[in-house]
Amino acid sequence: MGENPWIEKAEKAKKLGKLEEAIMAFEKALEGDPRNREVMEEMADIFYELGRHAEALAMYDRALREDPENLLLLYKKGYTLRKIHRCEEALLCFNRALSLNPDFLYALNDKGYCLNELGRYTEAISCFDRSLALSPRNIRVLASRGIAAREIGRLEESLRCFDRALELNAINAFVIYQKSLTLRQMGRTREADECIARINFPPTKKGG
Repeated sequence: MGENPWIEKAEKAKKLGKLEEAIMAFEKALEGDPRNREVMEEMADIFYELGRHAEALAMYDRALREDPENLLLLYKKGYTLRKIHRCEEALLCFNRALSLNPDFLYALNDKGYCLNELGRYTEAISCFDRSLALSPRNIRVLASRGIAAREIGRLEESLRCFDRALELNAINAFVIYQKSLTLRQMGRTREADECIARINFPPTKKGG
């Protein structure tokens, strides 16, 4: 980010976990270089890490004024908004990022997660399908797609999503639990109970 002693001081503080000290140093750096987008982004990231979401959003906005088509900044702002349950606003960020790059997986996935949280399951499935076409081994996307399909009554489809996710990771407790919910909704109680037993009493390795 250039040879600025305040930036160097901020980076050293950040590496040591002294985040408040890093923020103060970055603020000094911005006084001398008020349009430094990279410093703004670093500060916003630290604010997010500290749980100071309003300050993180304000700093991402400031950085975006300098670089309005920065995909990662748009994503980070959207991600922050989603984490504080402002999903409609988050969607604006993800949609903007995807208008610039339709294959930007981070934005595509989080758009799907937002749509799930808003109960817009059919739209979410469209996002997840596009994501899986680009990255078919994403367990979280497969599970989220399974949840969306279940919520709109597409139970066989839901089950296929969870089974595919379990092919990739057979001991993922979250996926096993979600599969049990789908099975129970299908009236397959015994199989649902077997899933729960797998979570409560996972198999042990032979000779372990």
